[in-house]
Parts: sequence; structure tokens; C-alpha cells
Amino acid sequence: MRGLTGLNNLNTVSKYTEISFQYYPARVNSNEPLGIISLEQFLISTKTPKDSTKAIFDQIAAAELSSNKKLKAELKQNHLFYFTPCVHVHPFRRYACIKHFTWLLILDFDHIDNARDFKYFLFDEYKSLIAAWLSPSKRGLKCLVKIPKVNTVEEFKEYYFGIASEMEVYNGFDPSGQNAVLPLFQSWDMELLSRNDADTWTTKGFYPNALASVPMQITPKIINIGKDKQIIEKIINAGFKNISDCGHPVLRSLCLSIGGYVASGYIPEHEALQMIYYEIENHSYLRKGIRGYKTTAQWAIRAGQRKPLTLSNRCNG
Repeated sequence: MRGLTGLNNLNTVSKYTEISFQYYPARVNSNEPLGIISLEQFLISTKTPKDSTKAIFDQIAAAELSSNKKLKAELKQNHLFYFTPCVHVHPFRRYACIKHFTWLLILDFDHIDNARDFKYFLFDEYKSLIAAWLSPSKRGLKCLVKIPKVNTVEEFKEYYFGIASEMEVYNGFDPSGQNAVLPLFQSWDMELLSRNDADTWTTKGFYPNALASVPMQITPKIINIGKDKQIIEKIINAGFKNISDCGHPVLRSLCLSIGGYVASGYIPEHEALQMIYYEIENHSYLRKGIRGYKTTAQWAIRAGQRKPLTLSNRCNG
């Protein structure tokens, strides 16, 4: 289980906007920082970069769509600034040159479908996330997590592995963030999510081997699902009646709950999806974007299975 404190510890950093870190020139083999940027400036520039930088991001997105990994890497490494949000170094970006740590660690997810919905889900679920934004390809997600001030690489990794033990159940999780001096490239997301009252992630973990992204294994409860399945169907029907516009947020919330009931064994996943797909196809608003809403539903039902739910508190009549 994850452990969270309350609001930020005002004895260590009064506001997240007072955090700063170093930035570097476009070429990743340039290990000398150019200067320091505040977290507030970083978030603003990620949300609203210069027009010339936006053009590079458009080219990166096109390279991702065409599966041109070489071009994508060249565009990033030759045209975008990069940052080291977790540390301050001098004179070079190396472990041996770390002078002090910030209050941050980075989470990274790559090559994921429906990344926008995943961004909102993760940001809502983990209050220790200061910010979450999409990568230039729009198929990746980056997050900054608030942690206590640390003094060693080993302590930094303990906090990283503490949260990574939860993140590894999600598709696309990249454990490279355990490297405190890893470069974080510039990005652009007009819908960047941020909060200035993030909780502090305090759970530590210990992983002797490299993390691997593995599917969540859930053992369903043995339940007589006859009447319970009818209740799930009523929940689905009622949920779709609440959708008149802004379909993704309501659909996402509904399907996360249904995923919890799937995990508890009330209804098989494929039957829940069939019910959801039928409602999408016959909904006056959602049928305008059937493919996108089905993708949201499938992702949310599977994500919801991380937290099994019970019907014990519901009226079964």
C-alpha cells in the first residue's frame, strides 16, 4: 500500500514553486548545465512553448505515427532542451557530481494507448503528483512526484522503488527514472495538470533487480453472480443516462468502477465490455466517436481491476 502524508512539509520547502533545477542545451551529450529554471517556469514553458518549439513537437508526433524512431530521437536530441529535475550537479551531469537533490522524482510511461485518459486517472489517483503531462508523441506520459529531501542516491532510489512498485502494473511504465541524473526532454501539453498542494510520497521500496512491467494478477472471489450481474447491468445503464456531454470523464469513472466489480468476480470482463460497447453504440452522444469511447472503456475497466469493489453496501432490490 502507498503511504501519503498530508500537505507539503513547510519546514523543508514552503511552496512547490520554490523548487528549481538545471537545464541543458539541445544535444544530450552536452553534460554541462546552461542554468537554472524554477519549477513554475518549467510548467509554464511545458504548457505554452514558443512557436518554433511547437513546430519541432509536431514533427516528433508525426515521426511517432510513422514509427520512425530514428527521426524521433534525432529531433529530440538536436532541437529540445533537457532538464534534470531530481538533482543539482557541478560541473557535469554525473552521479559523482551531484551536489544536492531536489524534492522531485520522475515517472515515465511510453507507447501507451489513450494516454490523455491515463493522465487524468493517475493525477486524480495519486495526490503526490505535482504535475502530469503528455510527451511530444502524445503516446507517453511524464509525471513529477513530490518526495522528502534526500541526501544520497540510495535514499532517492528507495523512494523511487516505493512508488514504482505500484506504477509497474500499468502498461508502458519505464523504470529508468531510478537514475537521478537521467535527462528529461522538453515537452508540450496545453492540458498539463498541476497542483501546488501535493502530498509527499513517503513509502520506500527495495528492488534488487530491474523493474519489469507485469500484468496485475487478481484472484476473483467465488460469487453466485446471477442476481449480482443484473445489478452491474443496472449500474451501467444508470451511468450512461448521466452522460449528455463531456463523455470521456463520466465514461472513464463509470468503467473504473465496473473494473472493480470485474476484479471481485461479479461479472466477467468480456461481458462487462459487451454491455459497455452496446451502450456506447446506441448512445445519442457517444456514438459520434465510438472507437475513441470504446478505447477509453477498455482501458478504464482494466485499470479498475487494480481495486476490487463489492456490492455489499448497495441495495440489491
